[in-house]
This record gives sequence, structure tokens and C-alpha cells, in this order.
Amino acid sequence: MYILASKWARSMMAWPLGIAIGREAPESIIRVRSEYENSFLITVGDVVTMNTMKYWRIPNLAFMDLKTRRTIDMGNVEVTGFDRVINMVNRPATLGVDVINTVKDAMRYAASGVHVLIQVDGEEDLLAIPAVLLAPRGSLVLYGLYTGYLVAIPVNDEYRLAFLKLFFNDEARLVRLK
Repeated sequence: MYILASKWARSMMAWPLGIAIGREAPESIIRVRSEYENSFLITVGDVVTMNTMKYWRIPNLAFMDLKTRRTIDMGNVEVTGFDRVINMVNRPATLGVDVINTVKDAMRYAASGVHVLIQVDGEEDLLAIPAVLLAPRGSLVLYGLYTGYLVAIPVNDEYRLAFLKLFFNDEARLVRLK
């Protein structure tokens, strides 16, 4: 099996790669909701997903690892409202081919009208990359920064190109796992 590994992967999503909204919930969610009310909606991260569900609606596709800031356990969080739950492993600072295929399959389910939650054993941070690359045009991907910003990525050709450049930068490399 091959994975994408990179020196910069862990901190890559720490920079806003989209529209950064410097307001806490519910103001940040209300602002996004007013602009993207009927968009196909994807959330990456526990706090963003829970705030989106509380102040807007159930995402079409959500990624959660039941932690915040990589280490703080969210406790016994009960996530309801999803039609399908998929469990997967994603090692820190990597995107494996099997992970990308799981996201592709989940995206297909979600596009058919099924609300999908992917529960990640490991880290979900980098899953915004395949989400942007695989989502239907016109979708909205939301993720949070540890600084309190909500980042909104409207899925269009310009953002896809930016994410492809990040994904295939010259420091990233494929590593074969034994």
C-alpha cells in the first residue's frame, strides 16, 4: 500500500486555504449559511461538524475523529442524523490510496442523497484535500483552524487547482508501507 507523506503535511491545513471567517459560532456558521444555503456541504473536524449541525443542518458528508486539536478527546459525543457511518484509519500527516478511495465512495453515497459520516481513527485534518478534489462542483467544504477561524472552500476549478498543486508539491513523496 502507498501513502502520501510530506514534511509539511501536518501543518499544511493550519493556513487558511479558502475564505477565513474570524468569528466564533454561531456567527461564522450563520455567515456561511447565508451565502451557501443550498450547497452540497462537507465538514472536516469535530467542532466544525457539530457547530454546523447545531446552527445550520446535517452535512452531506462529514469527517470526525472525536478529538479536537489532535489530542483533546471529545468524550462521549453522540453524533446522530447521518444515514451511513463509515469507519476508517488515516495515519497522521498522510493520505493513503485506500483513504482516498474511501472518500471517493463516501462522496458517491452523499451525492445520491445519503448523509455520510466518516469516523476517522487517526487524523482527519488532511481529508479536506480529497474532499475538495472529489466533491461536486459548487459544493462547500468547511474546516476549522485552531485559532478559531472557520475556513470555507467553495469547490470550483481555481480551488481544485490550488489543492492539486499542494497535493503534488515537490516535497511530497509516495512511501510504500510494508
